[in-house]
Amino acid sequence: GGWNSDDNQNNNLGRFRFSVTDAPQPVADPIYGEVRDIAAKPAAQRTNDERSVAFSAWRQTVDAFQESNDRIEGLWRQHPKGTSQLVAQERKEPRPTHRLERGDFLQPKERVTPGVPDWMPPLKSSAGSPNRLDFARWLADRRSPTVARSIVNRIWQGYFGTGFVETSEDLGTQGELPSHPELLDWLAVELMENRWSLKHLHRLICLSDVYGQSSNVSPQMLTADPYNRLLARGPRLRLDAELVRDVALAASGLLQRDVGGPSVYPPAPEFLFVPPASYGPKHWVGNDGPSRYRRGMYTFRFRSVPYPALQNFDSPNGDFACVRRPRSNTPLQALTTLNEPLFVECAQSLAVQILRDGGTSDSDKLNAACLRCLSRPADEHEMTLLKRLLHSQREQFLAAESPPKIAPSDELPPGVTPQEAAAWVTVARVLLNLDETISKE
Repeated sequence: GGWNSDDNQNNNLGRFRFSVTDAPQPVADPIYGEVRDIAAKPAAQRTNDERSVAFSAWRQTVDAFQESNDRIEGLWRQHPKGTSQLVAQERKEPRPTHRLERGDFLQPKERVTPGVPDWMPPLKSSAGSPNRLDFARWLADRRSPTVARSIVNRIWQGYFGTGFVETSEDLGTQGELPSHPELLDWLAVELMENRWSLKHLHRLICLSDVYGQSSNVSPQMLTADPYNRLLARGPRLRLDAELVRDVALAASGLLQRDVGGPSVYPPAPEFLFVPPASYGPKHWVGNDGPSRYRRGMYTFRFRSVPYPALQNFDSPNGDFACVRRPRSNTPLQALTTLNEPLFVECAQSLAVQILRDGGTSDSDKLNAACLRCLSRPADEHEMTLLKRLLHSQREQFLAAESPPKIAPSDELPPGVTPQEAAAWVTVARVLLNLDETISKE
């Protein structure tokens, strides 16, 4: 008993227990029931899991295994905890669904059931009302008029910038007509006949003659077909936002090619994540070390605060689905590739790589830089312009009274001064900012 919070005495039992043994000093059985059940089985009838459980229990009783047991327990404590996952399950009886008058849930009208428009192939049901599996089978049916065409159109759009149907978000009567309907149908049938293998479709497009064409265009061809709807030349288009970032990282040797894992927080202005720029304070602490140089697809994003370096290159926000991205051409893009902290780090790393491995002469180094950024050496005119830029930057940094702030912080090759490195960083910034560097052609 005792006193409760109202100063009243109670007579509840405090510690109630039964004793089921007459031993003077009882102890718990060290072998729990599951292990006893396994031990009762003949050894030949035990499964691998049962042998593992029995061995784990046995090694706990052997003093010679104490150190190993402690290490095993320490490793188990480091094992990441599992996460919960929502799983959808069909109801036994579908919930009644009604048409809502003007979308108002307070005004339900006639009851509706799952189905498709009458002018389309019928939706067959395995049992009772059609479910999600029935709908998935209907979508993948060879008689479906849109699914295979839509997949082919979007993949073609990824390679050529524009799909057979330019309005890839609308293949219906409100969208545009396909530029090559026969080719679209042929590729759709090819996809279905090869068990919907996207790898086969990608290989087919990449090895085709139309994709292997040069993207060079004459003035007459540009006038007759400015958007390459006739496919008379290879595709030339600016890369998507994530790839613009990846190209700079790859050219500079910073790109981390690890697959999978958590998203990262690259450098970003702090004011973006506090009011009034944001609806509320956001947690954004830039990653240090190599993880900040992962591919653009691993960049963490807030729906209300898009990552600026990607948004400037038309990366969509998270408010709604985006079927095709616009491709704009604005001064902000040039300012991003010149001054954004990550691109400056790429230029610094590229300069160090060129000074270390690019050769002995300026011409060799400039050609090595062009090969990294443009996949080709510089022509005569470009070489003249780049040398002129390099010499002017050398003179400017040598004449300055203070050390250049843009010089790389990495260890420089022997005999290279910060002023020399800063001049090459400027050249690297120019190369990473070229239209050809961030374009597919």
